[in-house]
Amino acid sequence: MKKLIWIVAAGLMLALGSCGVPEADPNLYDEFLNPPTEAKPRVWWHWMDGNVTKDGIYKDLTWMKRSGIAGFMNFDAGFSTPLLIDKKVSYMTDEWKDAFAYAVHLADSLDLEMSVAASPGWSFTGGPWVEPKDGMKKLVWREMRVMGGTTYDGLLPMPYRTIGAFQNIPRSNANNINGGGSSPGDGYYADIAVLAFKVPEADKNLAASTAMSA
Repeated sequence: MKKLIWIVAAGLMLALGSCGVPEADPNLYDEFLNPPTEAKPRVWWHWMDGNVTKDGIYKDLTWMKRSGIAGFMNFDAGFSTPLLIDKKVSYMTDEWKDAFAYAVHLADSLDLEMSVAASPGWSFTGGPWVEPKDGMKKLVWREMRVMGGTTYDGLLPMPYRTIGAFQNIPRSNANNINGGGSSPGDGYYADIAVLAFKVPEADKNLAASTAMSA
């Protein structure tokens, strides 16, 4: 047994000894000081609620170039930003297309990599061409407690249909990214599942827990 252990240990030592440590790349330090284009950062470039001017485009892109940024993703976004210019440049209008073309040519002349987010206004699954069943949905539920050991025969309560951040909490700002409007609306609804499980004896629902802590 001692001989076997010794042979294994020797084999490991020989194997480790045969693995040479790679030499440092002599260009690594220089590339750290002056990174190649593929190693430079890219940024998101938001056009907020039509606050777009050619002067602003020029200043943004030339600043990116001076700062060592190698590219950007153009994102036309809506977020209740107040109007900061004389006239709003709405998405896909002639004025918007002219400003976008200017940005493309300027980025090319500055050797900036440009990409475009295909979801203006954060409408990842929105648009009149998207059927409700295929659009983004809010998962909702309701809770109902019944006595165990018996058969329940009746209708289950409908889940909350309030448009908002959580359950029956309405949206506070119609144009906020997290909400908009508090009416139930005529949105799409479909059942997913009914889950039944036994609760511990000391378990209390949310309403009871809130009343106790008041």
